[in-house]
Amino acid sequence: MVLRKSGKRKNSIKRRVPKPKKNSRFLELAIVAILALVIIYGASFAIRITHGFSRTIDIPKYGVRLQILNGCGVNGAAARMAKVIPGIIGQPLDLSIIEMSDFSSYHIEKSFLISRDEETKATKILAQQLGLDDDNILYEPLDDNYKSITSTLVLGEDFEKILERISKQED
Repeated sequence: MVLRKSGKRKNSIKRRVPKPKKNSRFLELAIVAILALVIIYGASFAIRITHGFSRTIDIPKYGVRLQILNGCGVNGAAARMAKVIPGIIGQPLDLSIIEMSDFSSYHIEKSFLISRDEETKATKILAQQLGLDDDNILYEPLDDNYKSITSTLVLGEDFEKILERISKQED
């Protein structure tokens, strides 16, 4: 029989050290590049906000809350006027059409304005821009003015002439 040497075997354990991958280096560079872009974007945004462009806007001096009443008896006259008026009214007025309705009577010959505020300056400017005379402005406050109406336009039988005048102004 052959005897074999039973010696101590050395089991050598080799530890593996992970080698750095090239992909992780690429990933690190991509993260740094994205971070740099975010910082640049944030800085440009901050500069734009603090040193932004400014634009001068003419703020209207007077706010007119207009009520249009049909006093001529022509069906749809107030609605036709309400479509046209906002296009021609300019500075220093800011116009809001609040209500369209019928006047208490029909067959009014000349259109006129009623100022609902004691200060009639805005109503006078509105009359000028509509082409109405200053003597066609009355002052009559509303008893229950919950809509805060500042002026009332009563359309007379001459409203078509006013529409023609307005259309000539637009051209």
